[in-house]
Amino acid sequence: MAVMSLSQSTTRSNTPQNLLTNSNFLLLWSAYAISAMGDHLSEMAILKTQNALESSVDITPIAARATFLLFLPFFFLGPFSGWLADRLPRRGIMIFADGVRCVVMFFFAGLILWSEPLGAWGPFAPLALVGVFAALFSPARSALLPTLIRPDQLIKANAMISGLGIIATTAATAIGGYLATHYAPTVAFRIDAATFLVSAMCLMFIRPRKDMNQRVSRRGMVDELIRGFSYVRAHRRVIELIGIAVLVWFCGPLVYSVIPAVTRDVYHGDYQAISNMRAVLGGGLLIGSVMIASLGGALRSEVGITWGLFGIAASIALLALSTFLPFDPGTLSRIGASAIFTAGFFAVPVMAGFSSLLQRIVADRFRGRVFGVNDLCTMAALLTATGALGLQQKTRIDHYAGHILAAVALITACAAAATMILRYRQSPFRSKLTLVTNLNEFLAKSWWRLKRVGYSTVPRTGPVIVASNHTSSPDPLFLCAAAVYRPMGFLVATEFAGWPIVRGAVKLVGCIPVTRSGQDLAAFKAAVRHLQAGNALGVFIEGRIAKPGEIIDPKDGAAKLALMTGAPVIPAFISGTKYRASVFRGLLARHNARVRFGKPVDLSDLAADKKDRDTVRLATQRIHAAIQALGRDVSIADKP
Repeated sequence: MAVMSLSQSTTRSNTPQNLLTNSNFLLLWSAYAISAMGDHLSEMAILKTQNALESSVDITPIAARATFLLFLPFFFLGPFSGWLADRLPRRGIMIFADGVRCVVMFFFAGLILWSEPLGAWGPFAPLALVGVFAALFSPARSALLPTLIRPDQLIKANAMISGLGIIATTAATAIGGYLATHYAPTVAFRIDAATFLVSAMCLMFIRPRKDMNQRVSRRGMVDELIRGFSYVRAHRRVIELIGIAVLVWFCGPLVYSVIPAVTRDVYHGDYQAISNMRAVLGGGLLIGSVMIASLGGALRSEVGITWGLFGIAASIALLALSTFLPFDPGTLSRIGASAIFTAGFFAVPVMAGFSSLLQRIVADRFRGRVFGVNDLCTMAALLTATGALGLQQKTRIDHYAGHILAAVALITACAAAATMILRYRQSPFRSKLTLVTNLNEFLAKSWWRLKRVGYSTVPRTGPVIVASNHTSSPDPLFLCAAAVYRPMGFLVATEFAGWPIVRGAVKLVGCIPVTRSGQDLAAFKAAVRHLQAGNALGVFIEGRIAKPGEIIDPKDGAAKLALMTGAPVIPAFISGTKYRASVFRGLLARHNARVRFGKPVDLSDLAADKKDRDTVRLATQRIHAAIQALGRDVSIADKP
C-alpha cells in the first residue's frame, strides 16, 4: 500500500495541472474527436444506398438496423475488449483498431454490394466489422484517460472530450448530409477512412509515463474475465452506475432512430434536414460540454446525473408533443429542434458524471474489464431497442414515432426520480438538508470559485468547534462547502436570522441567533446544548468581518465553549475573498475563495481551570494563533 501511494503521489506531481498543457491528453483528445467524426460521417451515405427518402420506404427500421449492427460487436466483445485493455498496452490497441477501421471504410462501398444479397439486414453487415474494432477501441480509451491526467481533472477532461467529440460529430453529420446530397456514397466512405488514419497518427505520439502502465497478470483470460464480473457484482455503486448507462443506451438509440422519420413525415425535410436535426443534437451536447468543463468540479457527478435525466425527460416529452400538434411544418420543426437541442444539453452531465464516477471509483487494474462489462450491458440495451425497431413489421413504425418518444420521456423521468430517491436514501442527512448542502456546494465552487487547500480535518461525528477568521459575508457558506459531509451551525446575528430566506436555513442547519453585545447568555447556553448534542458549530473568532489590513482582537466565545464542553477546536483560515461593506455586495462579489483547515488546537492543559478568565484568554490566543499560522502557511500554488 505504501508503494502504491508513493507511485500515485509521483504520478500526480509529474502531471501538468492544466489540461491544455498536457500533451498526452491533447493527443488523446484529438484522436477521439477525429475518430468520432469517422463514426458519423457515413450515416447519410448509408441511408442513401437504401433510397431512404422515398415515401414508400420505412426509414425508422433502416436507421435502427444500421445502429444495431454497428454496436452488436460491443455486446459480444465487451468483456474481452476490457480484458485486453487491462492486459496489453492501451495505446497500441487503439492504434490497431483505428488502422483496421481505416482499411474497412476505404473498401466499404464494395462490402455493401457484396453483402446486399443477404436480405434486409445485408446492406448493413459491413458495419458490424467496423463495430468489432470500435469495441476494442472503447474500453482502452476509457481506461487510458485516468492514467494521463490528475484525479481532480476527470470531470473536466470527460466534458472536454465529449465537447470536442460532439463538435466533430456535428461537423461530420452536416458534412455527411452534404456529401449524400451531392455525391456518390463512395466519396463519404473514403473521407471516413482518412479520419481513422489521422486518429491513429495522433495516438502514436502519446507517451504514457512508466509508472502509469497497468500491471500484467499471470492469470488466464477466463479467470481474469470472471474476476472482472465479480468486481462489478461486489460493488453496489458500480452496479447502480451501469444501470444508469443501460437506461441511457436503451432510450438514446430509440430517439436517434426515429428522428429521421419525424423530420421527413412531420417536418417535411430531406437528407440535409435530417442531418441538420442530428447536428442540432450535437449543438446541445456541445454547449452542455462547455458548461460542464467551465464548472470543473463544482457540480457533483451524482447531482448532475439526476437533474440531467429530468432535463432529458422534459425535452423528449416536448419532442413527442411536436408530432401531435396541429401546427405548420415550419413551426413544428422549430419546436422539435429546440427539444432536441435541450435533450443534448442535459445529456452531457449524465454522460460526464457517469464516466467520471466510474473512472474514479474503479481500481486501475480492473478499469478496462469494468468498462468492458459496461459495454456488454449497455450494448444489450441498445440492441434490444434497435433490434425491436429493425425487425420487419406488418405496420409502419414511422407512424408511431410520437408514441415511442412519449414512452422514452416517461421512462427517463421515472429513472431520474429513482436516482434522486436513491441519493437521498444514501445521504446521512435529511432530504431538505441534502438539497441545501448540494446547492451551497455548487454555488460556492461555481460562483465564488471556492477551493479547499489540503485535507479537511473536521471530524465526521461528535461535537466540534470550527474557529475561523472572517473576511466576507459568504464565509459561513465557504466553511460548509469545504466540509460538505458535516452540517455546521453558526452563531448568527439576530438581525440577519429573521430574514425570510435566512430564517429557514438557520433552522435547518441549527444556527443560533445571537446579539452583537457579546453578552447574550441565552445564545451561549444554546451553543453549549448544540455541542453537547454532538453537533458542529462554526465560530468567527474576530466577531465581525475584518477590513483588509485591520487587526481585531479575538473574542473569547470559542474558547469558553471549548473549555466548557470539551469539544475539539479545528482552526480554519479563509483567503482569496473581496471585502465588501454591504452583506449583499459581499454575496454577489466573484471571490476566489480558499479554505484551509488545521490540526485540532490542543487545550487539554487548560481544562482544569476552564472558568478562570486568564485561562480562557490564553485558550483564545492559542486558537487565534493557530488560525493565523494557517494563513502564513498558504503556499504560492495554493493562493488564488
